Amino acid sequence: MEKKLLETDVLIIGGGSAGMWTANHFKDLQPDKEVLIVDKGPKDWGGLMTMAGGDFDVVMPDENIADWMEDFVYYFDGLCDQPLMEEILKCSFDRMQDYQRNGCTFFKKEDGSLKSVPQRGLPHVKLYPAQLKGRGGEMMVRTLVEQLQQKNVTRLGRILITDLLKQKERVVGAVGFDTLNGDFYVIKAQAVVAATGVGGWKTSYGKNTPTGEGVELAYKAGARLKDFEFSRVWNMPKYFGWEGQTTLMPLGGRFVNALGEPFMEKYSPILKANTDPHFTTIAMAMEIRAGRGPIYFDISQINPDNLVLLKPQNGWQLMNYEKLRDLGMDLFRDNTQWVPQMTISYGGMDAGIHGETNVPGLFAAGTARSTEPGVYAGGFALMTTSVTGYLAGEGVARFLEEQPQLEITLDEDEISSLQKEIYAPLGKDGLSPKAVLTEIQQIMFPYNVSILKTETALQDALHRLKTLQLTKIPQMAAKDAHYLLKLREVRAVAFVSELYLRASLERKESRAGHYREDYPQRNDTYLGWLTIEQDAAQQMQFVWKPVPTAQYKYPITRYYSDNFIFIKKD
Repeated sequence: MEKKLLETDVLIIGGGSAGMWTANHFKDLQPDKEVLIVDKGPKDWGGLMTMAGGDFDVVMPDENIADWMEDFVYYFDGLCDQPLMEEILKCSFDRMQDYQRNGCTFFKKEDGSLKSVPQRGLPHVKLYPAQLKGRGGEMMVRTLVEQLQQKNVTRLGRILITDLLKQKERVVGAVGFDTLNGDFYVIKAQAVVAATGVGGWKTSYGKNTPTGEGVELAYKAGARLKDFEFSRVWNMPKYFGWEGQTTLMPLGGRFVNALGEPFMEKYSPILKANTDPHFTTIAMAMEIRAGRGPIYFDISQINPDNLVLLKPQNGWQLMNYEKLRDLGMDLFRDNTQWVPQMTISYGGMDAGIHGETNVPGLFAAGTARSTEPGVYAGGFALMTTSVTGYLAGEGVARFLEEQPQLEITLDEDEISSLQKEIYAPLGKDGLSPKAVLTEIQQIMFPYNVSILKTETALQDALHRLKTLQLTKIPQMAAKDAHYLLKLREVRAVAFVSELYLRASLERKESRAGHYREDYPQRNDTYLGWLTIEQDAAQQMQFVWKPVPTAQYKYPITRYYSDNFIFIKKD
């Protein structure tokens, strides 16, 4: 294994939507600066964007941003970063135009206008479906890669970044390793952007790669985190993952219990089935616990003409669709059994509009920064990752203009220590990362931990997790560099799990995507963001950051969670 030293002006960790947009816009502003994108996956794979359907939220020029803002303040139960969200919405149409100019197409109606699908029973929020269902995200990746090639952005794949390097208080680079041959990388940079995506629990092929190592390395470097009490508990077919529920529900799809009852009408008489999936999964768990499971997805109310928006035309979704159809499971013909599934964390770095964190020289983009409190409108991720990446490109350009070029001097003792720690598990007998991951999943997935949270269940899960971190995590071993990657991913999954459990215990109320069955009411004592950082003793410190209602433009006058009978008003 070799030791390789690289130097660049800007290091971007993560080559998905946010990372590529950051590089793309930064090079527009400072074309003579060098940019290096490093991703743990294959070069130019595009992260989760490759797996996305391509749906995109857009505020059209003839629409009022204030209307969308009022929707999101309501939808987020008040936990809306209003200046950031307003900027994202302002930029959304320009980013969609960028995609269209570069060959991405969106579904059009017979009159040539773009087809839109309303979201979550909100009056104004809507998505625009990609023309090539199942390949929309893939096409977006291709257009961005072509632009990066033209702008001479260097891109490296199969390298996992494990630690950030600091000079005094400023981040000046990172270290990591090649996940194929094991080579050790030391990278100097004037600024670093974490576009590493979210944490998660590796529950399906669609969410197998986001594991949280990005927020872990940022936290170790002193970055402030937030929103880890929120996770995505999604509705998924029991036997396969799928993209499309977001479009199915507004078009008439609904969940029914084993008795054939469309139960969301009972839990949410106004919104019924057309609501946020996080509230649906709460109802699903309650129905199953009451003995009225299993749950089925009923397509009988969908106009057959609208299925063209959903049927995959190519790519991984078409391959899966055809295999499943051959096995007798056809999502577009039959009612299929669905289950709640804990997938990813909504927690991330606490950052400003242009991605600036509390650590000088470190920026966050995309889902590596937190933007939503556990609810999700379809098309939101592709909009926010493109815009926050674009904004981070501006933030980094401004930072390098304002800060003098730094002569970076590395601490060789620190680097040697990090290198030794990285490779310590190689070639040893020990536990497999997969076995430890399974134990973490068994701790995290019970309904009273992941959906219908209670103090007793969360405390018990935290105790079991801490025991695992002390006993099982140190015993993991890796036979080669590939399994060393898996080992680091499992360590990050455990870290994200701890943040989730601790934060869930701190928020003693139910709000947005966080439901405490023992605190089913909303309590405005907790109208704020729960941030996490290291204290002087390097222990987790939780600090409430109240929503600055007096300074915000849009008042909080109504709450989305009031639509559901299992959440009580404060």
